[in-house]
Amino acid sequence: MPNPSDLNNFKPKHTFMHSTLRITQNCNLNCLHCYSHSSRETEDLPTQKIKSIIDTLTKNNITHITISGGEPFTRHDITEILSYSAKKTKTGIVTNATLIDKHTAKKLSQINLARLMISLDGKESHHNLLRSKNAYAKTQKGIANCQKNHIPIGISTTLTTINHTHLIDIHNYLKENNISRWIIQTLKPQGMAKHTNLHLTPQQQNTALKTLDHLKSTDSGIIISIFNCEQNCSAGKNTLSISPNGDVTPCAFMPDAICANILKDPWDKITAKIKEYRKRGITCFQN
Repeated sequence: MPNPSDLNNFKPKHTFMHSTLRITQNCNLNCLHCYSHSSRETEDLPTQKIKSIIDTLTKNNITHITISGGEPFTRHDITEILSYSAKKTKTGIVTNATLIDKHTAKKLSQINLARLMISLDGKESHHNLLRSKNAYAKTQKGIANCQKNHIPIGISTTLTTINHTHLIDIHNYLKENNISRWIIQTLKPQGMAKHTNLHLTPQQQNTALKTLDHLKSTDSGIIISIFNCEQNCSAGKNTLSISPNGDVTPCAFMPDAICANILKDPWDKITAKIKEYRKRGITCFQN
């Protein structure tokens, strides 16, 4: 829970540095632990609207945009969006990589991306169980296509009851494949994940975090970042999130905490509403 004194002194207009921009709700997989309610039938905003959102964010001193979804590569204009954003500010993307063929990878190599983060939940059986049949093989092809084109990539892993005892194996995979960035996230009780039995017990989570701390202490050349929102929630502090329809929330993991709409409301109203929401001390574990 945020410290009330910190919240009273919170000035979001001057502290927002990062925004997640969810450009689609559509996805080609059906992941059990997804924080979103992804589908294949949601209509996306047109390209120009997405560019307008990017303009608003960068005009208001957002210095880092992370493009996500759904699955961003379900959009036909994804490379156009990435190129536009990367010319304006530091830009990364989160993807399952299953749709990154050789042609797409070649186009991505011509964009100055900060990093392309690829979701990987462990060995083939674990990954496919959580995501979809044959998802692992398709992700591996996407990873290979990115590496052949020298695109900076990292791996993003969500801790679940299926993979929490196999973190060393994932770490070894990164070493073997020369991947130097690993982000680990705790499972959020949101979206499809809300109704699963994939959540770790406190004891399981503590054991997993101790394993990760040990791996961080090794000289493996892999930068490991752990995002545990229960301990350190950044929602509405230095980050905000834009939903596929333009709704603004304090964090991508709080899709129902709508504060405003970036296509309709002025920036001052957006920041004031987020400040108001943040003062209530609500996180994705309570929302």
